[in-house]
Amino acid sequence: MQLRQYLDPRLAWKGSSEVDKVRLYTRQSFVGICVLIAIAAVTDSIGTNAWIVAAALTVCCAAAVVVLLRLPRIGGTAGGGIRWPLGACVAGALVAAFAGPSQVALWALLIASVPVTAVISLRWSFVLAVVVAAGAFFTGYGPVGAGATFFIVVLMAFTVQISMWQLHIVTELDSSRDAAAALSVAEERLRFSRDLHDVVGRSLSAIAVKSELAAALSRRGDDRAADQMDEVRDLAQQSMTEARQLVRGYRSIDLRAEIEGASSLLTAAGIDTEVIGSPDAVQAEFAEAAAWIVREGATNILRHSDATHCRIEVTAHSVRIVNDKPRIRSSSDGSGIAGLRERLATVGGSVESVRDDDRFTLIATFGNEAG
Repeated sequence: MQLRQYLDPRLAWKGSSEVDKVRLYTRQSFVGICVLIAIAAVTDSIGTNAWIVAAALTVCCAAAVVVLLRLPRIGGTAGGGIRWPLGACVAGALVAAFAGPSQVALWALLIASVPVTAVISLRWSFVLAVVVAAGAFFTGYGPVGAGATFFIVVLMAFTVQISMWQLHIVTELDSSRDAAAALSVAEERLRFSRDLHDVVGRSLSAIAVKSELAAALSRRGDDRAADQMDEVRDLAQQSMTEARQLVRGYRSIDLRAEIEGASSLLTAAGIDTEVIGSPDAVQAEFAEAAAWIVREGATNILRHSDATHCRIEVTAHSVRIVNDKPRIRSSSDGSGIAGLRERLATVGGSVESVRDDDRFTLIATFGNEAG
């Protein structure tokens, strides 16, 4: 079935990719050239030693076809090496050249040059052309025959090498397209993972703080517990909305709303929060990235500190969040700050974290200061 697939292009053409079709076209074109030249050579060799010449040309053509079907560079996967069929092709060409009329030598060399030049480089193809032309000259074909032989081998070498170069370019382009598609998928997965961490992490932290506060108020019989649970419900609904928008890919956040939300959340957790500056000072192209800084900064304070005071400073080109009493952590900054660095990098910004014994500072710069 495999040999039949190689000899019948229709079987391999169906269901093949575009690159495989180019490989098939190149391979079958080379095979077709060898077969057509062999037919013409046999027809032209009618005369002295016709059967010997025909047999030699047949062996030469068959061996050339086997080499082309096995050559991986043009999509050959029929199995087996190419050394023996390549040698048989050259031997058949030499027998046909010396046993038949002078024009048969050119036909035979033309057949053999197809698989040979497909195996060697273009530089060695020139060397081969010179050697074959010299052999033709010293065996009685004269200057004209030697020149014609050299021209035939060089022409075939150029034809074969250009075809294989085009096939290589098409293969590289297809590989680049596949790599770009895989990279796009990987980038989208990273974006979704980062956004999911930021959205769900902040919402769950807020729900945990509000629920803890509501439980404490409820134990004291304070009516404000119901209000806190209403806020928990609103936070859960808001989180569901943001998760849906995240999945759909058009979720965005507002800097002013994030500052107000962070201040309210930190205050509810018993952290004295001070806001310096106005979100209106931040340019629109950096506002969303700055909003993510505020959201992640507030979430980190709740998760990784026992803070009693927090300061959020907003300027035209930076956001600085400072809190006291950070917990000692042996690990790195974590995926949250790594995600912030990725976000800021898309707008030409940077993120830096500074940890002292009694203070943690998250600094995000963008615009002129980042440059």
